[in-house]
Amino acid sequence: MEVKKMMVQVCVFVVAGYVNSQIVTQPDLDTIAAGLEIKVDVVENLDDGSRHLFKVTFNNNASKSLSGLNWKIYFFSFFIVESKHILSEDGLYTKPEGYILPNVNLKLRHENGCLFSMSPTTGFIGLPYNGEREITFYAANWAVSKTDIPPNWYITADGLNARVIDSTKEGFVGEFTSAKQWKRKKADRYDPYSPMARYQRYKTTNPNVQMKMIIPTPKEITNHDTTKLLDISGQVTIVHNGLDNEASFLKDKYSFNISTTASPNGVNIYLSINNTILSAEGYTLTVNPSEKSVIINGKTNAGVLYGVQSLLSLLSHGRSIPQMEIRDEPRFEFRGMFIDVARNFIPKKVLEKLMDAMAMYKLNKLHLHLADDEGWRIEIDGLPELTEVGSKRCHTEIEDVCLIPQLGSGPYNTTSGSGFYSIQDYKDILSYAKKRHIEVIPEVDMPGHARAAIIAMEARYRKYSNTNNNEAEKYRLIDPDNESKFLSVQIFNDNAVNPCIESTYDFIEKIVSELKVMHSAVGHPLDIYHFGGDEVAKTAWVNSTKCNQLNFNFSGDAESIRNELKNYFTQRVANITFNHGLNTAGWEDGFNAGDGMPFDRKLYQNQRVYSNAWDNVWEWGEARRAYNYANAGYKVIMSHATHLYFDHPYEPDPEERGLYWAPRFTDSYKSFRFLPDNLYENIDVTRMGDPLSKSDVCGVNDKKCPSLQEPENIAGMQGHLWSETILSEDNFYYMVFPRLLALAERAWYKAPWETVGDKTKRNRDMNNDWDNFAETLGKKELNRLDSMGIKYRIPPPGGSLEGDEIKFNTAFPGLSVEFSTNSQTWNNGTILYTGSPVFLRTKSADGKRTSRVISFSPITSSAQLIQLSLTTVMFCSFLMYTFLLKG
Repeated sequence: MEVKKMMVQVCVFVVAGYVNSQIVTQPDLDTIAAGLEIKVDVVENLDDGSRHLFKVTFNNNASKSLSGLNWKIYFFSFFIVESKHILSEDGLYTKPEGYILPNVNLKLRHENGCLFSMSPTTGFIGLPYNGEREITFYAANWAVSKTDIPPNWYITADGLNARVIDSTKEGFVGEFTSAKQWKRKKADRYDPYSPMARYQRYKTTNPNVQMKMIIPTPKEITNHDTTKLLDISGQVTIVHNGLDNEASFLKDKYSFNISTTASPNGVNIYLSINNTILSAEGYTLTVNPSEKSVIINGKTNAGVLYGVQSLLSLLSHGRSIPQMEIRDEPRFEFRGMFIDVARNFIPKKVLEKLMDAMAMYKLNKLHLHLADDEGWRIEIDGLPELTEVGSKRCHTEIEDVCLIPQLGSGPYNTTSGSGFYSIQDYKDILSYAKKRHIEVIPEVDMPGHARAAIIAMEARYRKYSNTNNNEAEKYRLIDPDNESKFLSVQIFNDNAVNPCIESTYDFIEKIVSELKVMHSAVGHPLDIYHFGGDEVAKTAWVNSTKCNQLNFNFSGDAESIRNELKNYFTQRVANITFNHGLNTAGWEDGFNAGDGMPFDRKLYQNQRVYSNAWDNVWEWGEARRAYNYANAGYKVIMSHATHLYFDHPYEPDPEERGLYWAPRFTDSYKSFRFLPDNLYENIDVTRMGDPLSKSDVCGVNDKKCPSLQEPENIAGMQGHLWSETILSEDNFYYMVFPRLLALAERAWYKAPWETVGDKTKRNRDMNNDWDNFAETLGKKELNRLDSMGIKYRIPPPGGSLEGDEIKFNTAFPGLSVEFSTNSQTWNNGTILYTGSPVFLRTKSADGKRTSRVISFSPITSSAQLIQLSLTTVMFCSFLMYTFLLKG
């Protein structure tokens, strides 16, 4: 039977004497959870990209049969399972009755968000001990990565405690060995990189590669003389008056002396404020070997810190540094990193280590996504339900003590799906940031993406509804009479707060007030409140009784109604923030009036209104928003998904973690070559990898690509880590680093090649600059990250067969490559190719970790080993056939 025609395939092994009995005791359920082996394979993605086919194989190694009708297995999918049957015809809801797989008697049901379930129906044949069964079903769109199938599937039975199925904790997703599996659809141009493809990507033709002295690159270095060296060892004194915080970064690293007066012996490092420096964050750094001195002047304390960080960078490569003068200032005032702590919680200690790196590379804004559908992550005085309920995910029927599981969090509240910052934790984060001159920007996403807050406030409503109705209603976020049906992008049916009830704004007022108190308490005043505003479902409020009572005289379709109510909502939120003396911020679609234009900036009284411009998937046509918004008076933060979303994979490989809804992958090189001052010159390829020219996107005379008329309104740029697939601390560091360094380079320093008009010359100059940058990472910066305990991604090596010898290279020259013929014993050096597979891996700068292992085998077409494209193989065969015909 062909796979495309096969909806369900079942293999049943019946054991003599088998009895179809219920799961009635907790030990029975525990036994099944421990012994039921589940393996998931992506069979194929359909040619048109509409669906992908899963095969789930159950092997019952438990001593208890999986039988009866009272159990249910919960699993996770980013896309709707069996959408042809489960999704309503209008696409606005999923059918509560679910869908029964033919011949299997298993019902698939969408619970909410990415949580689905399967449960037996009448006629289900139990799975006995040592029994095996396969089922297949479709889900919408595609799956081309192992992280597309989240872990921690779990099983429940009536009246019993839910248990994770142990086999699904890790390693339960099968290998991707064919183009049908790793391509999203037939038109997808991407294949996993072979070692040879990587070798070509890493290869440089630049004969003059030179390490950068400092990353990010300083604006100007003069009087540089490598023959005159200053040895900063022995007796070293930091001389300053009132710059204790900035001096501490040097003292903590090297235990230098501190004084208000210079020492007559040894080396003196002078720190001071100089008001003649123009840029608020600018600094100068002078190394004078003849005077045995280093002089750092800053316009502000922040500028002094950045001078100190540059000195620390110079010292990290040796205690003798050459004579030089540096005059430096940032390209952008806003140099940010966004962290989603809501989808999966990121502990305080991880944020602190991130801020250490941010300060080291002169990033100054930490945007914390504190609330979303999947979690509320900050304690608010007077609203305990937000953390008692909204910060936890566990198995629950009524969500009175937690939210339902999402994103592979499983049934327990002990995974990354649960957690929050106490008031003291948040103050600690603010204090840590203040010391490093980093501004923390809190975001509470509304009116969409607000399910955690909604569920928590409904728990609060139920708590008070029988005793104090006013208190019950005070912070309620929904209109209970709203009969609107909708599904959000992440398949939630209840994640939009109602903008037409006063209690919504009472809630926001409460949140803003409490955040402001926390910020003020540690001397880190709140300046920007980010309300989110993105991805509200079109039909979220079309049948809201409360909205109809406001007499808006709605006209037009559901999208027009939504946009009008969003306009009303953003004004109300902006007024709240204005009354607190704050600026406001939102994602660009939060301010979207339609046709690429924002709401009138004059509607908001705030001194500054920031907009994160993120939606630049080129073929979607919304990249224009960035310049339209800037021209309209918004302060735009370049947040573009094609280059600055670090939740995307580093490579188009099933082994690489991450989502890929914008580009198929984003590596450090792509982030490095982003042109924030020339947006449309970044146009490169479609999501499927088809080449795009500027004219393809912008049309005749650039009609679809408005020019930037108000460049002063480009506030800066920001990197982003959405955390759907971030299940551990190691996952976090892997996805952020080393891409963060490329972000810092572009946010701080405008390279000369960025203004070169000729694209060929610009690309050549850019590649030469990248070679210098990559060399600096490999031989210096990655070692600094190692010393901080930051487990950055180590890129797999490239390999090329030259004669009988395999040549190796790495993305970051200086990292070493090891080889093995058995994947157990590893060696350095060179190796002759004998025809057998050779395993390769890259080592970290400190030699303590390695990349994932790849296999070099020019004649192998296995995706796991060398990952050659089937398309490439067929093309080569065609060329050979043509050659033979001509012969």
